Amino acid sequence: MAISFGHDRPWGGVSQHEYRRMAQHPGHPLAYRVHFAAIGWADRQGHAGFQPGRLAALLGKDGKSLSDQSTRNAVARAKEHDLVSPRSGAACLVLTSHLFQKGKGAPVPCRLHQVR
Repeated sequence: MAISFGHDRPWGGVSQHEYRRMAQHPGHPLAYRVHFAAIGWADRQGHAGFQPGRLAALLGKDGKSLSDQSTRNAVARAKEHDLVSPRSGAACLVLTSHLFQKGKGAPVPCRLHQVR
C-alpha cells in the first residue's frame, strides 16, 4: 500500500515506539497523550484497539490507572481538538487517513468498528 496524503502534501515518518513512550509520560496534557497513544498503537487502518482498562492504565500516573470518567474526559478533549476521530473511545482510538497512514502490517479487523 502506497502512502499518499494528496498531491503536493508533504509527509514524514514517525517512530510508533516513541509515541507509545510519550503516551505514558505524565508530563504531557492528557488530550495529547491520547493522541500519542492513537499514533503509537495504530494499525494499518488507523485504529488503536485497547483491552478494557488498558488505555486508563497507560494514561495513569505512579502505577495508578485513570478512572473511567477521567479516561472518557481525556478522549473527549482529544476529539474536541481534532487529535482523534469523533468515532474514538477508550476501547479504540481512531485516526483519520488524512492524519495517519501505515504501509505495513496485516489488515486486522477492528473488533469495535468492524473495519477491515
